[in-house]
Order: sequence, then C-alpha cells, then structure tokens
Amino acid sequence: MTMKKILAIAVAAIVVIGALGIGAWLIWGGEDDVTARGTCGGATYEISAEDEDGATEVTFELQSGAPGEVWQVLIEQDGAPLLEGERTTDEDGELDVDAIARGDAGEEFTATATRTGDGAAGETCVATVSR
Repeated sequence: MTMKKILAIAVAAIVVIGALGIGAWLIWGGEDDVTARGTCGGATYEISAEDEDGATEVTFELQSGAPGEVWQVLIEQDGAPLLEGERTTDEDGELDVDAIARGDAGEEFTATATRTGDGAAGETCVATVSR
C-alpha cells in the first residue's frame, strides 16, 4: 500500500469519526432541555421543556392512582395558556400531555392538573420549569 493510500484512509477515518461525534452530540447532548419532577397528593409528575425544530416542546406527565381518573389540565407559557382541556388517565393511571410553544429561551412553563368527577375531586398538581 502506498503512502498516499494510507494517508487518504487515515483522513477518511478522521472525517467519519468527527461526523459521528458531531451527530451524537446533536442527538443526545446538543439540545437545551430542562426537567422538574415532584409529587402532589397521591400523584407524581414530570414536566420538561426542550428545543424542538425552532420551537419548545413542553411535556407534562402525571402518574396517578388509578385508570380512568379525569383531570382538567392547563399548560401555560409565562402565564399565557398554551393548552387546556380534560384528560383521562390511561390503563396504567398515567396521562401525558404535549404542547408546542414558540419564542425565546428564558420562559417559564407551568402545568396545572386538577382532578374532577370523583371523591378526590379538587386535588391539584402544579409543576413549573424555567428555561
């Protein structure tokens, strides 16, 4: 093998390794996301906000006690409603809500979930995350 071929292979290998490293950083480490977790009453929650194609995806997950519970959910961006409505926990007692927000970093996102329609009606979970 000539020196030119060895050099070409070495340069190609460096380019491939560099591209893989940049790709991995963009996929796993390049996003600006924040997450908060907590408990409220008999439920646990997680709220997160992450960059998604020029916007911010806000995800709110609630793990409650039982399937079929009805919750009134409100997600706000700096006090302005992004999403609101009724959601019902699935067969595992979970509900997942996603909302897309436009704007710059530095916002505060708040999810408020209030249980309705049964003996624990009025139980409220409030989760906040700031970017």
